[in-house]
Amino acid sequence: MRLGIIRSIFGGAIVALLLTITSPAQQDTSGIKANAGEASQPAADSNAPGGHVDVPAAAPGNTAPAPEASPAPQAGNGSSYGSVEDNPYDPILEPPPLPKGKATLIGGIATSVDHVRNRLTIQPFGRGAKVKVVVDERSHIYRNGAPTTILGVHKGDRVYVDTLLDPANDRILAKNLRVVTDTGLAEVRGQVIATNPGRGTVTVRDQLSAKPVTFAIGSVTSYNSTKGTASAGDVQPGALVDVQFSPRRSEQDMARMITVVAKPGDDYIFSGVVSHLDMRTDSMFIDNKSDDQSYEVHFAPADVADLQQLKVGSEVTARAIFDGKQYKASNITIANSSAEPGEQSKAQ
Repeated sequence: MRLGIIRSIFGGAIVALLLTITSPAQQDTSGIKANAGEASQPAADSNAPGGHVDVPAAAPGNTAPAPEASPAPQAGNGSSYGSVEDNPYDPILEPPPLPKGKATLIGGIATSVDHVRNRLTIQPFGRGAKVKVVVDERSHIYRNGAPTTILGVHKGDRVYVDTLLDPANDRILAKNLRVVTDTGLAEVRGQVIATNPGRGTVTVRDQLSAKPVTFAIGSVTSYNSTKGTASAGDVQPGALVDVQFSPRRSEQDMARMITVVAKPGDDYIFSGVVSHLDMRTDSMFIDNKSDDQSYEVHFAPADVADLQQLKVGSEVTARAIFDGKQYKASNITIANSSAEPGEQSKAQ
């Protein structure tokens, strides 16, 4: 009798225990199925032969998180971002790179400026053919050193432009454009080839470029000479002059000071070291001490004292006359030589 009661109590305890274990799992069978992929089963004793290991069930109302998806790679180079080299600039919003090639400097006067279409026409110095130049976002524009835009360029301005040929659009592009208005005095040295007192102009052939340059003269022009004072009458064709002028927007620059270096018929004395000697043409260059200038002097061998001592590096004194083309020496003496001109030729 007692054994039957004990069995009944033990059996009821087992049933209660099984109900307690299985009831939480049955509250959300969908979660168990999603997690285990099969119908819920009572957990078996792990110690029983062939039994299954008890796996904790998911919390009620929650499901297992889905695996995070990897970002899909971009087509092309296999990276998630496009290469910059594949698209260096926006063809609609950005201008293309500057054309390749060496820039050419053009200096002149802006004869017309179009602020709407961003272009200007330049008359180069020296009266060459006019040049049309275009500016855009790639151009750098300066006015007296300060950055500006095309609105800072006006008709009549002196401009200096670094230009590039744009073959894609068949035009000349301004890489750098500089407007210069605050200029000091400039200088030109050369020979007078024409004067026009009626118009108040003088034309000089530039010694460096060999091109004629016309200057305006007036009440603001002063005159002097290497010999002292001078006047407008001394500025005659054939005279060698040094002109200091102030650039301006008009076609002719205003001469501020004209120095007469030499005029036909005048005699001059040069004293200095011989820097070049050519016996085939009977000429030499003398570095004159008084003005630190070099002068080409032509001579006759008979007019040189101690001709054998005449060489590069010799210190000489030459008296010469300017004939409108060259200096012709009539007397040349060499330092530390007591021979008189002509004595050497007589001895020979």
